[in-house]
Amino acid sequence: MNAFLERKIIPKRQKHEEKGRSHLEFSKLPSPVSAQALMSSRLSGEEKGLRSSDSAEEEKETKKNEPKEKYQKRYDLDKEEKCRKEPKGLKSFKEIRSAFDLFKKTEDKNDVLENNWKREEIPLDHKTTDDHKTKDKCSLKEIKNTRDETDTWAYIAAEGEQEVSDSVCQTDENCDGRQQILSLGMDLQLEWMKLEDFQKHLDGEDETFTTTNTIPSNLLRDAVKNGDYIAVKVALNSNEEYNLDQEDSSGMTLVMLAAAGGQDDLLRLLITKGAKVNGRQKNGTTALIHAAEKNFLTTVAILLEAGAYVNVQQSNGETALMKACKRGNSDIVRLVIECGADCNILSKHQNSALYFAKQCNNVLVYELLKSHLETLSRVAEETIRDYFESRLALLEPVFPIACHRLCEGPDFSTDFNYKPPQNIPEGSGVLLFIFHANFLGKEVIARLCGPCSVQAVVLNDKFQLPVFLDSHFVYSFSPVAGPNKLFIRLTEAPFAKVKLLIGAYRVQLH
Repeated sequence: MNAFLERKIIPKRQKHEEKGRSHLEFSKLPSPVSAQALMSSRLSGEEKGLRSSDSAEEEKETKKNEPKEKYQKRYDLDKEEKCRKEPKGLKSFKEIRSAFDLFKKTEDKNDVLENNWKREEIPLDHKTTDDHKTKDKCSLKEIKNTRDETDTWAYIAAEGEQEVSDSVCQTDENCDGRQQILSLGMDLQLEWMKLEDFQKHLDGEDETFTTTNTIPSNLLRDAVKNGDYIAVKVALNSNEEYNLDQEDSSGMTLVMLAAAGGQDDLLRLLITKGAKVNGRQKNGTTALIHAAEKNFLTTVAILLEAGAYVNVQQSNGETALMKACKRGNSDIVRLVIECGADCNILSKHQNSALYFAKQCNNVLVYELLKSHLETLSRVAEETIRDYFESRLALLEPVFPIACHRLCEGPDFSTDFNYKPPQNIPEGSGVLLFIFHANFLGKEVIARLCGPCSVQAVVLNDKFQLPVFLDSHFVYSFSPVAGPNKLFIRLTEAPFAKVKLLIGAYRVQLH
């Protein structure tokens, strides 16, 4: 009977030993475990829980089945292999523990995925600290090799929680840095501007600076020249009274300095504070000429909006339009033309803007000027025919059509050379026409009736008489062969936007 029982017990012991050995060999393989851990971290929360629980049950069974000596030998082998592993393997082993603990704490899938994402974004500096931690862990495990398996798992889990807490602290530090940057942005008021706030910024009313120390005039001039907006604004908002139209030895004003440097904010500020935009240097240069010569489109637009004169000539006879033609900037040319620039003004060397555009080989600017001149001639002739109901025939122009902005002054003058035809048709004569016109982009509208701003016309120091007593748009005109000088006295209208088109034609009645 005893022999029978011994035979029955021996196979059972062999089965338990084989089962323990299989579990021991399975536990000695680190790479499949780490691979399974990485795959399990990417699975859903339910699959991770099932696999982790299964692995825990298998380990419990090995605890019950393995003898104490074999378990101690297996644990020593595990300890040596873990110390020989690289930090990457240890990190993957810790990821198993952290994923296991996180699943116990939260059952939400999104929380688990978020925690895994946070662990993957731990910086490289934290990895170096993990290297030191792994070395310390190896030494601690050599001292505490007598622990049983349950204590070992609790110890590793506690270390995983500490590592998670360290990463959370580091993310909290990053959040604090972002919060500081956000608070800095709020202190600087970096939010989207409304239209009213942007207009206040353009007008220089968005900031108020107070200072007890006034800035001398020479330093104010240097600040404008260097483009120091804050220094200029502090000075102009102080109680000191500055002469904003001050000039240097060449007649250069503060507005000219800002325009020549393309300092649009400073230019707006000076204009808002009352600086004049039509000052002239000793050589006749204006702020608009400086801006056109330096090719500053927005600066030209600001000056024109502030009422800058477009037909002012330098001592060499050049205008802002001629400067823009030399630079080949079609946008500036179009802008000054729409504001009433005269394309037929001649320089000191008898060159027009069309000549400079052709000389620079700029086809776009040349065609733009030519088209504008053709439009003016066509509109003038059509207006004359409509006014006289086709009873007046236009034979030839005496001089090219001139353009004058009424806001630029009450006086208009021009010089021209007249060459009479060899055979003067019988019953023909010369008439001077002064149109009131408005430019609407490329479209030009002209009239020879209604309110008139013309007061007197003088040709070669002789008054010319109007053809109609109740109208001052058409005058009799008697030029002489050779040079002639025309002068027209107009009504003062500094804020008028109307333009005057001035032309003379040899006409004949039907």
